[in-house]
Amino acid sequence: MADVELLAPAGAFDTALAAFDAGADAVYLGLDAFSARAQAVNFSPAEAADLIAVARAKGRKVYVTFNTLLSDAELPEAVERLAMLEELAPDALIVQDLGVARIVRKWFPSLALHASTQLVAHNLEGVLALKELGFRRVVLARELPIADIRSIARRCGCEIEVFVHGALCYSLSGLCLFSAMEKRRSGNRGRCAYCCRLAYTDADGRRALPFSMKDLRLDDRLDALCEAGVASLKIEGRMKSALYVASVVKRYRELLDGVPPQTSREDLESVFSRATTHLYADGWRQSAESVIDPVNLGHQGTPVGTVKRLTKDRDGRIWLRFHTTRALEKHDGLQFASAGRAPAEGGRPLGMGIGEMRLAISRTPVFTVKAGSDVEVEVSDPALAEALSAMLQQEGGGSAAQIEVRCAMSNAVKRRFPAPSFRAADYPGASRLDVAVRISPEGVTALAGGETESIPLDGVQKANHPERTEEAVRKCFAKLGGTGWSLGSLTVDDPEGLFAPASALNELRRRLVARLEDAKARRRREKVETVVGGLDEVGRLEPTWSALRRVAKIRLDQTPPPGEWDEVVVAIGHEGELPSRFGAETRLALPVFTREEGYNRLRGRVKTLLRAGYRRWEAADLAGVRMLKSLGVDDLTADWSLYAFNSVSEEALAELGVKRCVLSPEDGMASERVGHCIPAEHLVQQSTPLFISVTRPAAADPSRLADATGGEFTAFLLDGLWVTTRLSPRTFAAPENAMRRVDLSWDPVEVPARQGEGFLV
Repeated sequence: MADVELLAPAGAFDTALAAFDAGADAVYLGLDAFSARAQAVNFSPAEAADLIAVARAKGRKVYVTFNTLLSDAELPEAVERLAMLEELAPDALIVQDLGVARIVRKWFPSLALHASTQLVAHNLEGVLALKELGFRRVVLARELPIADIRSIARRCGCEIEVFVHGALCYSLSGLCLFSAMEKRRSGNRGRCAYCCRLAYTDADGRRALPFSMKDLRLDDRLDALCEAGVASLKIEGRMKSALYVASVVKRYRELLDGVPPQTSREDLESVFSRATTHLYADGWRQSAESVIDPVNLGHQGTPVGTVKRLTKDRDGRIWLRFHTTRALEKHDGLQFASAGRAPAEGGRPLGMGIGEMRLAISRTPVFTVKAGSDVEVEVSDPALAEALSAMLQQEGGGSAAQIEVRCAMSNAVKRRFPAPSFRAADYPGASRLDVAVRISPEGVTALAGGETESIPLDGVQKANHPERTEEAVRKCFAKLGGTGWSLGSLTVDDPEGLFAPASALNELRRRLVARLEDAKARRRREKVETVVGGLDEVGRLEPTWSALRRVAKIRLDQTPPPGEWDEVVVAIGHEGELPSRFGAETRLALPVFTREEGYNRLRGRVKTLLRAGYRRWEAADLAGVRMLKSLGVDDLTADWSLYAFNSVSEEALAELGVKRCVLSPEDGMASERVGHCIPAEHLVQQSTPLFISVTRPAAADPSRLADATGGEFTAFLLDGLWVTTRLSPRTFAAPENAMRRVDLSWDPVEVPARQGEGFLV
């Protein structure tokens, strides 16, 4: 398994260093803009340069996340960042926006492209479409079974990356609009408000966390994933601490290397843990309860015992007794939870740090206890003591069998992962500097990268040991740590055998580097101006481009809304009747998600309809675009889920043969566009899908849910996916003379009586 890359998150510089020290082959990080984790610490360009230098020295890799959707107004700044990244030369960019990918391909081809999981690649056709767009690697949707991953990886001809550990989104990544529409914080633009972690109340008044996913953990599925042909195993967690990342990396590194593991699951749980799941790695049909924890929220710790009793000594101090299955020490953190119910408001357990601790058979304080000991710890907080006492009484008869004690912070684990040290001077930069130095009576001159710098010599004199001059010059010019440069070749021309003091050589090096940096900045500015000028030349259409004004989209089971419509779009779904009651002039729409095993069936369905004369089609993902083009469809439009968020992404779609697009419901949250390079429809009514998921919400009746602000929602099964919307459709404003679309295709349907299902076909 040594050939499989272990990829770790790096939300901050120290986290990246910790990941490398723990055995990560690569890290992924975000800069301070255009990153899907805008709330992480993230990296400055200088820090990114330093980390890339560290990675080069260690034989590791650095990937930069450039994975948000951009507005037209943001493109000039994005170009500046891309020009800077071109100089830094990370090993790849992780990208969601098709416009950004097009800019990189056209103007920054030295930057390799990885397709973000936000691009919702979930079948072979989608991966092939991304490969044809220039992506070297594709990060698959998290939900795929290993059987599907194997089928894709062995036939796609590009690298496949999969998540193996960390937090999960309830919605398919890239198709979550809940945060954007309800909180005005777009997850697609790096500002997710984590609405899936909020509590909701159902129609019967029951309050729970119906969308709160357990954490992914595939440490016992690594052999199968490696055998499937995966190139990279990815750990989630750019918002997590350096300790979390280091401990998880160490666990997976030990397993991949086949060495006896020293880092246990319990160690990881002491750092951070929710309940864990294999998600759909073993197959599509999983119950909601196997992937969602509707009760607990946040860090739970690792179980170490159960409470035996609370006692008060004659000094009035309260002691909690339990039998610990794990070694503990003073200042470790403990949490307490009662099985089967939320341990505290919001699902967060009660907790404390170990202050005073003793063996149950002794009154002598101890610093550590071994696993297997009966131990007592002092509960110094009266409120906590009262709460624990109440929990015991609620269990009935004073029995504490269900009150778990968990270790939520282990000093022993922390000591295994000391904070890494870093000194920029120890790491030469990524830019090679070939230097020619000449020493003459007029002074010392250095030439590198087309730039020349000179410095006069004060009191010219012969060198006592001219044979050592080249070594002295090399020593001075090798001091490039922290500059972004590293010394390549060095030639020294000293025909008269003159002495050049180290102080002069060091000053010459500093001046030369400054001149090179100025020249680099100048070239970067010139390139940015050229690229931005090229973006301004992207063709843009006036709003009056066509007489087509009103479009309605419906499902097969619906009829068009009243009124005159210039075009009707019908979503055909994966199953059910063919649209024989609609004329061949109707535009037919493909689904947004098709499992790998169901793709050929969908393709056959499309071919049948093409033979019946239906030539107008709409795609909802890149897989659909590729399929339709391969079947000879010329009249092709794109739904909102293809995210034509800026004029360059529209241009990218146009290059794929798309003639018209639908703007995203969250498009209005970005800056106003200058115009469009293909015709664009504006939504004016839609039951906007806030979540689109393969997982049923963990609620007895998900058809009516309310949040703490009074918002009312419904979740229902539609074409094999669980869709969550507001109870009432949304309406949107559209510019004057713009094309308008009324989209009824996401309107709620009756929730089936059958409960507990995951993905259904």
